[in-house]
Amino acid sequence: MKNIENILNLIENMTLIDLNQLIIFLKKKYNMENFENKESLNSSEKRENKKIEYCLNLLSFGNNKISIIKTIKDMNNLGLKESKDLVESCPVVIKKSLDYNYLESYKEKLESLGAKVDIKKNE
Repeated sequence: MKNIENILNLIENMTLIDLNQLIIFLKKKYNMENFENKESLNSSEKRENKKIEYCLNLLSFGNNKISIIKTIKDMNNLGLKESKDLVESCPVVIKKSLDYNYLESYKEKLESLGAKVDIKKNE
């Protein structure tokens, strides 16, 4: 344990240039470049999976058109006329480039009012 404390003390007192040279030396000596690349690849794959975005499509508004217009007005911070025009232009994208779980709550709300909606990946 004393050896480790001594090593850590040495590292703490190193300049950034010396520390960088030490890291390069250790990577070469223990062939750590390949390991680091695999770790970077795994983390970038995870980030790509998180970046998948979806859009919410209104396919039809059903029998409750006024409630659907009001809901879409609130969802998108639109005016009443803009919302009405959007709803009447079915099928139409009403929310895009968002997380699936976020859109799922909007989908459930609209479906409870009688609308037909689906969620698709952005293309």
